[in-house]
Amino acid sequence: MSIVRKVKAVEKIFAALDQEMNALRTSSGLHCISGCGKCCFKADIEASPLEFIPYAFHLYLTKRIDEAYQALLLNETSICALFAPVPFSLDKGSCSSYAYRGLICRLFGFSATRDKNGLSKLITCKILKETQGDVVNTIQKGIESDIPVPMMNDYYFRIRSIDPDLGTMMLPINLAMQKAMEVVMGYYAYRKPPRLGKLSA
Repeated sequence: MSIVRKVKAVEKIFAALDQEMNALRTSSGLHCISGCGKCCFKADIEASPLEFIPYAFHLYLTKRIDEAYQALLLNETSICALFAPVPFSLDKGSCSSYAYRGLICRLFGFSATRDKNGLSKLITCKILKETQGDVVNTIQKGIESDIPVPMMNDYYFRIRSIDPDLGTMMLPINLAMQKAMEVVMGYYAYRKPPRLGKLSA
């Protein structure tokens, strides 16, 4: 499968997830606190390279992939390189490439996962549990009654079905982005670059 087709396939999954999550937010009222970036301070977040193929491809098209790749090689922090924390804060910040964030970034806080017994449980953060506990509890009860909610397991399965290798390979998030860039650069090393507006390469 070509890079462009992989990008489109991943973006299609992201669009479906966004639609599901927006429906959950609207029906429940659950929302992140404005400016909160606490989850992005977590140092051991893992992701698959496939989640960042759209980001790497965007960098390639805008001729910034070499610069971004070198920056990742020089990066010494274990938190996501795309995260822009507020100076001197331990819980505030934002994503510098929000439109191209990975699947885990999209799912966390607003999705559920199945445990070993097949029971579904909302995966959200301590802050939302503390500040919107009633909403979180209502959603959990709804999940137990089969209300629609994004299922983390299902979305990872869909990602893996696009490319079993890149979709199954779980790496620290910065290494996942690095690998995605290497895949895109390697693919186009001996191929003609796609033209904007005619992305069928």
